[in-house]
Amino acid sequence: MHTLVIVNPGHFHAGLILRRRHPELSRDVHIFSEAGSDLDNFMKLINAFNERADAPTDWIYHVYTGGDFLEKAAAFKGGDIAVFAGRNDRKVYYLDAMHRAGYAILTDKPVTIDSDGVAVLEKALASGGKPVVDIMTGRHEPSARLFRDFLLTPEIFGEFRAEGELPMIENNTIHHLYKTVNGAPLVRPAWYFDVNKQGCGLCDVATHLLDNAQWMLYGDLAINFDNEVELLDAELGVTAVPADKFELITKVKAFPAEFADRVKDGVLKVACNGSLTVQYRDVTVRVGAQWNLEAPPGGGDMHNQIARGSMSDLFVEQGPQTGFKALVYVKPRTMKPEAMQAVIAKRLAQLGYADAKVEVAGDRCLVTPPSSMVDGHEFHFALVRDDFLNMLATGMEPEGLRSQLAAKYKIMGMARDLALRK
Repeated sequence: MHTLVIVNPGHFHAGLILRRRHPELSRDVHIFSEAGSDLDNFMKLINAFNERADAPTDWIYHVYTGGDFLEKAAAFKGGDIAVFAGRNDRKVYYLDAMHRAGYAILTDKPVTIDSDGVAVLEKALASGGKPVVDIMTGRHEPSARLFRDFLLTPEIFGEFRAEGELPMIENNTIHHLYKTVNGAPLVRPAWYFDVNKQGCGLCDVATHLLDNAQWMLYGDLAINFDNEVELLDAELGVTAVPADKFELITKVKAFPAEFADRVKDGVLKVACNGSLTVQYRDVTVRVGAQWNLEAPPGGGDMHNQIARGSMSDLFVEQGPQTGFKALVYVKPRTMKPEAMQAVIAKRLAQLGYADAKVEVAGDRCLVTPPSSMVDGHEFHFALVRDDFLNMLATGMEPEGLRSQLAAKYKIMGMARDLALRK
């Protein structure tokens, strides 16, 4: 039986770990935190899980508040898994303290937002101890799983191909500052808009995009960073946040004084957008993250991904044109779509995806995931948690867990440094 210790929660992702129970988790959840609105909003979310009419949870929360919350958490002997989701400038230092205290770590991304934090993370990972895992829900997305399956199938994808200056893998996402979680508008803390606390556009969502590339290229294998990874370019961009939208999202009536240098004519400029290009071995990867103020009516997050291969190009498309569902397409280069349809159908059967569908859509094949694949970003947090618990139960830490974790954050830290020098 494991017991969770949640340290200074400030982001709803820590709450999604508790969305449903698990037989190997104690009902008792210990929270060590600063007092304030971050904790208050977090408690409202997780209490809602206990109070909901449909399949309520029965967690028992034990909350300690005080300026010495980290010392109290590290000294606490009643837990063995530390969970982090809050201010990103502090997170790696909390992680280091709890890891040294003997805890296994399950943390929201990003673990750190600059190169100083990367050095702390690398030292913690190199010290041994229990596993450190960041919550990569993207590996459970049905579209990502199909995309990877096809990329690893030579009859469908072939080999990576170079096409001028285009990257071999391209992965872009659009998120929204104002959104709904667990059926209610999400209240974000004011510090979420401070890139010195939350992280810039190269050090947040890019974690998922780089993790996707590393998963595609390495699986569970280790990365030799010095010999296999090269950062090629990086750029930062801003999203303009008017005062009324800031109040809507944060429930704070005015921009904090420390934002003054980024506010002009009642509009806050947040450097939350970014793109970077990196090469793993001989495969070039470009990732980009953008934050809009609010999703279009009936919409949500948007995503597009391309992998360019000798046999076909693979696509994930998600946006207004797809009804905001992530759809997988295969565009053959060496055969007609009808012939590729048969190849894909055979592969889906081999994978055991009996009710997956593949149909011709113009010059591409559209693949619909099977119903057995659990969909929905919020539901995937429990799946990552369950994978983590299984790792602890078996003692089988993947070979590349630590080097891949370090590589992601090292790339992002280097990209931030490069973009700020431009």
